Amino acid sequence: MDIIYEGKEPELNMPYFGKQARYFEFFRDCITPFLPPNGVYAETNSGSISNAFEFAKLGYRVIVNDISEYSDAIANAVFNNARMIVGNTVCKYKWLEEYSSNYLDRASIFAGNISINGYNAPIPTVSNRMLLERAKAYKEQLSIIRAKGIKAYMIFNEELFDYMQLLINIGQVVDVLFMDFAWPWRNGSETDEYNTTANILSGVFNGKNVNIRMWSKRDVIGNVIRAVKMAQKIAKYIFLSDQSSNYPTPELLEVSLLSHGIYYEARHTMLTKATIEDNLLTSSFFREYLYVIKGRCS
Repeated sequence: MDIIYEGKEPELNMPYFGKQARYFEFFRDCITPFLPPNGVYAETNSGSISNAFEFAKLGYRVIVNDISEYSDAIANAVFNNARMIVGNTVCKYKWLEEYSSNYLDRASIFAGNISINGYNAPIPTVSNRMLLERAKAYKEQLSIIRAKGIKAYMIFNEELFDYMQLLINIGQVVDVLFMDFAWPWRNGSETDEYNTTANILSGVFNGKNVNIRMWSKRDVIGNVIRAVKMAQKIAKYIFLSDQSSNYPTPELLEVSLLSHGIYYEARHTMLTKATIEDNLLTSSFFREYLYVIKGRCS
């Protein structure tokens, strides 16, 4: 089915490159028929956490995951049953120590920096009043959301394939697994904004060394095939998201899936106005593709 939506800002509205939550109504309409009451909805890369939060509000058990320290901070800031910070924190810069003891502060510092300096900016070596005031505003917003008592089923902070293998190892079956990746641009170049989130912003609060290589034109198709085949071991249904601004193009992706024995049961498309962070500024509209793939657990 082809649906035309106007993107809307979500309740959990954190600055994040390629924020899919603007299109939650589209995803909800396509996905909820496959979710039984109290069903399990999982994501491979949760980004701004906004979509998972919306599904949790609807009463589903959500599993979130993202290697990004920023995304992990958002998840643990907003979900009422998330983990607490225990022990000493090794911060990248001295001024961050004051904001390291809880995830509300951590997520707010990241969000404030992105909203002021853009998606490719690292955390500054010294603080400034504008950043701290912006972070305070985000903390107030996140605190209101957390107070609603919405819970996650599980929260992970793992690299994609490690996370998938972890779910396989523990025998976790999910009703719907939503897959959206750090796709290269349509011309095949890597997406620098995701590299900033995954690598440049890593180790700011927790000292964790992350070296995630962004997918490029050379390996993206192979990685997608690998991820989908792993997902089929744990998911009843997989919803694979691609966009008109990405490489591979939907046409090439479809041929690649079929040539590897992966058959999608439906393809939903959504057309909406494009924004700067969603395309190469070559068109005024943006098309989302959502492939429904049956897993072995169905």
